Amino acid sequence: MVFRGLYHFGVAYHQGKATDPVAYLTALENQDLGVVKAPRTRRKKPPLDLSPFPHSEGLTNCSFA
Repeated sequence: MVFRGLYHFGVAYHQGKATDPVAYLTALENQDLGVVKAPRTRRKKPPLDLSPFPHSEGLTNCSFA
């Protein structure tokens, strides 16, 4: 993605719209170039279950009578 971004910077430079490649590639209006990745949202961890048999509520006695 950096090379594609540098191409767009080169076009903007020749048009006189940009002079610094780092400032151009990290600008908010150029986020669609994909050079700087967006921060991911963190998943919320489930609460820690310290019971001796944590998933036993759904189990049944398997007696085949």
